Amino acid sequence: MAAGVSLLLPVPVSVSEGDGFCWAFVLSAAVLMLLGGWAAWAGREHPERLLVREGACFLVGTWILLTVTASLPYLLTGTLSLADAWAEGVSGVTTTGLTLLASDAPRSLVLWRSLTQWLGGACIILLLLTVVPQVSEWFGMSLVMPRGQRASQLLSSMRRTSRRVMGVYAGATAVAAAVFLTLGLPAFDAMNLAMVTLATGGCYVPETNVGSPLFFLALMAVMLFSAGNFFFYAEVTRRGLVAEDAGAKEMKAMLRLVAVAGFLVSLHLWVSGAYGVSESLRKGFFAAAAFLSTTGMDPVLLAGWPDFDRFVLILLIFIGGCIASSAGGLKILRLSVLVNASIEELRRTLHSRMVLRVSALGRVVPLSMVGQLLSFFALYTAVFFASAMALSLGGIAPLSAMGLSAACLTSAGPAALLAGDVSVYAAMGEGWRLFCCALMLLGRLEVFSFLFVIQTLASRWEGRW
Repeated sequence: MAAGVSLLLPVPVSVSEGDGFCWAFVLSAAVLMLLGGWAAWAGREHPERLLVREGACFLVGTWILLTVTASLPYLLTGTLSLADAWAEGVSGVTTTGLTLLASDAPRSLVLWRSLTQWLGGACIILLLLTVVPQVSEWFGMSLVMPRGQRASQLLSSMRRTSRRVMGVYAGATAVAAAVFLTLGLPAFDAMNLAMVTLATGGCYVPETNVGSPLFFLALMAVMLFSAGNFFFYAEVTRRGLVAEDAGAKEMKAMLRLVAVAGFLVSLHLWVSGAYGVSESLRKGFFAAAAFLSTTGMDPVLLAGWPDFDRFVLILLIFIGGCIASSAGGLKILRLSVLVNASIEELRRTLHSRMVLRVSALGRVVPLSMVGQLLSFFALYTAVFFASAMALSLGGIAPLSAMGLSAACLTSAGPAALLAGDVSVYAAMGEGWRLFCCALMLLGRLEVFSFLFVIQTLASRWEGRW
């Protein structure tokens, strides 16, 4: 129903522009609101508890429904074919940012593309805080929760969490749009840029070129905010900032990583003679914030950058932002646990009787969680290399295939352009684009969650058989 209401927002733009697409948005909104109303009526007597199997089905069903919803306007208006419309919808909802829309596409469709990314970012955060913990346990989420607080299967508890987090998400979007408007962007550009940046989408480049340092600082601040822990933000609004919170420590770790990566990229840009000192600092730190948050940036700005800097940016998208954010990647907290576990294992090799004790953010990590994260990392890496190998069968150069695979898995579309041709995504066949869509969804389902869903559904079918 929320997606149906959102479909009405581009209607005034379509009417004012006279593009003739108004009927497509109204028809799509009517269909979705009817379906949403029917679903609410059908589930009115559902128990106030979410079972694991129900959560698994809900997790997959939500993404399927949202991607189909996002593709309706492109398909009904005849702007894109069936496969391309769905690919555009998947790219938007997963906040990947790979787009097939022309640069001169109608403004109503551009607004809808931004809305799909904004809704996708909201959905990602909500599922991470409510449904995903029920399906595939925590994968490190419990380390950033306040002590004594755990996930609840009760729908009432999920609703309370959702309201707090979505209040922060919507409020931050409004503030970002107001800041961009104040800095000189037109209202349409300011709203679109705010939505895609908060969702770490990154595919919207304003028509108005605002090159002031203040604008870049504001954009960096929004990108870093979007890569932060939204549960931590909601807790801050409820009980104030506590510096010793695990969420605050995770944010500090993210900012330190951006500072180190930004300094390395800036220094190398200056030493290699690509830019002067001030320009190197501005571009280096901006790129570090953009790619760590998996937002990405205009690929034209990266043309001619040295290979070292591109490699650093690719590493940043694999790291990703904080664990309860709309950013993609492995997430800083998980990698921190894995690094600490590796160090402890090396120490135990030297001292065979030492008791293994892994910690992160000032908390002891259970060994069962370390095993989960090791499995997650292994699966993630295996999927990355397997998908890159599969893409190379489509005639894509190896480096381009790896870049595109990384972009789809980490939801950082511009990363596909760091190691290959700018038109690699648009030039491939529809079948390979659908394969990329599967990778985008797999990345957003956190790989392990997706495999758990498949295993759950398979065991259910086997039991019936």
